[in-house]
Amino acid sequence: MLTEFKAGDKIRHIVLCRVQKVGNSANGGVFARGFASDNTAALPFISFDGYTVDVLRSLTGPRAFVVTGTIDMNRFAGDGSLQLLIQKIEPPLPEEDLSHLLPDGGVDLNEYGRRFDLLLGKIKDADILRLVRQVFSGRIWASFRTNPAGMSYHHAYIGGLLEHSVDTAELAVAMGEKVKDADQDILIAGSLLHDIGKLREISQDIGFPYTGEGKLLGHIAIGAMMAEEAALGMDPPISGEKLQLIVHIIISHHGDQEKGSPINCRTKEAFIVHYADELNSVLNQFHPREGKGWQYNKMLARNIFLGGE
Repeated sequence: MLTEFKAGDKIRHIVLCRVQKVGNSANGGVFARGFASDNTAALPFISFDGYTVDVLRSLTGPRAFVVTGTIDMNRFAGDGSLQLLIQKIEPPLPEEDLSHLLPDGGVDLNEYGRRFDLLLGKIKDADILRLVRQVFSGRIWASFRTNPAGMSYHHAYIGGLLEHSVDTAELAVAMGEKVKDADQDILIAGSLLHDIGKLREISQDIGFPYTGEGKLLGHIAIGAMMAEEAALGMDPPISGEKLQLIVHIIISHHGDQEKGSPINCRTKEAFIVHYADELNSVLNQFHPREGKGWQYNKMLARNIFLGGE
């Protein structure tokens, strides 16, 4: 595993490669740079091997490879961190185990399932409860329990979507209790459904690549459609206003159009869910798997302190 290697080690290891840049080096050669990861760590890599660079140049997303190379000091970072110098790259054989490439966030799926049920138990409006149950019916629930909430930035591991949605809902409920006249039923439904579109946007395959539908529509539009589709299957139907308030949370949960929402927050409940979602995404950057000390965080674009030894 990547965490076990140290500077000077010669390795042959199956990793997930994500390419950041392919170009020409100063001496007229070629290079490829990116990140190699397994479920224990991610290391920057660089390669000057022509064949390897050609293979990596063709990638349209993350892919698993057997890499041969050397663990070296990262001269581009200047902070004593390590990098992988790739000298050879091969596709893994069909029989090789790739399970170590799926990030494990340590989510207790049964505990989060229990907390999900407790949140449903707080919904008093029968129509809203039926809508949420309708969305999560059938195979949707099985996928929701294990899907990641992101490809790389936040909750990007098995069970991440369940964890993020439940934590966001619990934060929203706590905030709603401090706000006069906040509708807790709308808050819970909107929180649990705000990222439901990620089930069809992000694949559970190695590397969590975006699906074709995800690339074309994005999780916000997909989530709104999923809520509308579920409502069509309800008998008796849910009232149009209740459905619109929940769908508004889904389409506005990024807060502003500049951040990707088709419309900005326009209800009390939408603002609460937006800030609960944002806070939970930020706090996930301090996840124990990230290590200790000061580290640069790409999502937050700053150094953050992950605690002492």
